[in-house]
Amino acid sequence: MGAKLFGQMPDGAQIWKCELRNAGGLSVELLTLGATIHRILAPDREGRTADVVLGKDGVEGYLSKGALAAATIGRVANRIQGHSFSLGGEAFELDANENGSTLHGGSGNYAGRVFSLVEATDSRARMVARDFGEGGFPGEVAVEVAFSLGDDGSLRIEYTAIPTRDTPINLTNHAYFNLAGHGSGPIDAHELQIEADFYTPSDAEDIPTGEIAKVAGTPFDFTSPRVLGPAMRELAASGDAHGGFDHNFALRGSGWRKIAVATEPASGRAMEVYTDLPGVQFYTANHAAPGAVGKDGAAYGRHSGFCLETQH
Repeated sequence: MGAKLFGQMPDGAQIWKCELRNAGGLSVELLTLGATIHRILAPDREGRTADVVLGKDGVEGYLSKGALAAATIGRVANRIQGHSFSLGGEAFELDANENGSTLHGGSGNYAGRVFSLVEATDSRARMVARDFGEGGFPGEVAVEVAFSLGDDGSLRIEYTAIPTRDTPINLTNHAYFNLAGHGSGPIDAHELQIEADFYTPSDAEDIPTGEIAKVAGTPFDFTSPRVLGPAMRELAASGDAHGGFDHNFALRGSGWRKIAVATEPASGRAMEVYTDLPGVQFYTANHAAPGAVGKDGAAYGRHSGFCLETQH
């Protein structure tokens, strides 16, 4: 379908928007800023369409502090303790952008990077960018993100990363979903199932302790569908200080498989998540500022969306 101009970066670089559509009435809008999912317009059981992804109206919103909504995240999604690591006997110092650690790649985060749109059809879009090691990471990485929308309702995201030298790489997508509609309030009525018998406990700085713990008998047991409101209250009652879920689950199996199902009973919308990665970070937007303004003037508050960030 080609692309339309969405806006400009402060340096004048143009940001483009393209749209994928399928025969079932599903459409997906993508931005070259951060290889971001801008909208997913999905019909409910009555055929009424709503946008189920949180986001911003313009470039300035997507560049605001902490705005990771639905962007491609790299070079390393999640946290690196002490903003440093050693590789091949060499030490690397990174940006410290969260409690002395590096979160989502620090200043090199792909959310603020302008990708080039190299393919755009009704069903597929491909974007490429060059990571020059911003934030302290070694070497450069050629990055490609391909989005494909199938008539079966599947949105497939494929990542390719080719580095010039050894480096940690961990790419994900940071979409916040609300299957009732992006401006419909808290996700408390959603139901979620995660195919994971274990999770990785973390310390007060959200760094994994190294333990791989069983979910059975804990608030982290999503092996059968659970309503999120009561699940978050159970987690808080256990003494967990996150204010909701922000935890990595160690997934069952290996290879390409279904790892989660989310449903919203009132609309009838449901979403299945597939991956070939070993983990998924489940996050319930615990730190969203009350009254934060999103797309179409919608108010985004705490727990207004959920993320399922598949990861290494």
